[in-house]
Amino acid sequence: MQTHEDIKRARRPERPAQVTAKKETVLSPEPVHNFKDHREIIARKRRKANRRREVFLARLAAGAALVLVVTVTVSLVSCSKKKEPVNAPAAETTETPQETTLIIQDETQPDGYYFAYLTEDGEPHAVNMEELARSWASETGFELRYELTDAERYEVAQIVTAEAEGEPLAGKIAICQCILQACEDDGIRPAEAAARYSYSKKRPEPSTEAMQAVRYVFDFGMIASTEPIKYFYNPDLVASKFHESQRYIMTINNHRFYAEKEE
Repeated sequence: MQTHEDIKRARRPERPAQVTAKKETVLSPEPVHNFKDHREIIARKRRKANRRREVFLARLAAGAALVLVVTVTVSLVSCSKKKEPVNAPAAETTETPQETTLIIQDETQPDGYYFAYLTEDGEPHAVNMEELARSWASETGFELRYELTDAERYEVAQIVTAEAEGEPLAGKIAICQCILQACEDDGIRPAEAAARYSYSKKRPEPSTEAMQAVRYVFDFGMIASTEPIKYFYNPDLVASKFHESQRYIMTINNHRFYAEKEE
């Protein structure tokens, strides 16, 4: 006959046996192999993170330069606006000039021209663009790639206006880059480059975008291509075996751009 203690012991659940880990799960060579892969994965992730950081910093620098350019342009535009008469009829209202920088004839200047912007009173205020470009470079902490005199700046803007009439700002910037590359490669001034590379002989009054393109490329270091473009032509106007023999880079509207062919 079972006692009360026997019945309690019979109802008590048995304790499960302890499970021990297999020896091969600890000493298996597989974890060592995985650890090596893990280190490679971490290294790849670090390289990707470094590349993303470099791209971010480059974009940040480009954005800062663009903000600087826009700020300077807006400042010049605000200075160039004229005050309109309060009660003047609409037909007699003088239009605000679109150019941020005017070119004014002055026989006292060595080259006959100097740059100026209009004050709020509508009076021209002379500006030395060569000195202004140096000031911009000094304040922003970079070195001008190529310094232009005011006369050269005016002539380059004339060439760009003649060569890139009807082209967008990007096309004008690309032509400025070609002129700059030619001057640097040959160690010459813009007037010599115009003769050597047969740029347009027309010298119209520079457009606003042409003046902006010269400022962006020569003063702020902006480029249309990371390739050293040096030659350009419009195939709708002329055929050129020489240009086609060079290294083609890109087309902007009606102009094709080339870098010098490597020997």
